[in-house]
Amino acid sequence: MASKARQQAQAEGLTLRVSENKAGYFGVSLLSQAGTRTKPYQAAVKCGGKMVRLGNFATAEEAALCVARSPEG
Repeated sequence: MASKARQQAQAEGLTLRVSENKAGYFGVSLLSQAGTRTKPYQAAVKCGGKMVRLGNFATAEEAALCVARSPEG
């Protein structure tokens, strides 16, 4: 699934921005108790000075793709 998200980003001309956080991508965080969740990665961006959650995802790459698709990403 992760490689599918990377392939989709490439097809759309998007870049999944790498970060030095636990998830490995800009705008993506690994939620606590990740081992018990089916969608442990959360995508979020800052819009107008406020954090806006974009959703939870099964892989960090899927969450990063969502961030990349956003105007703020």
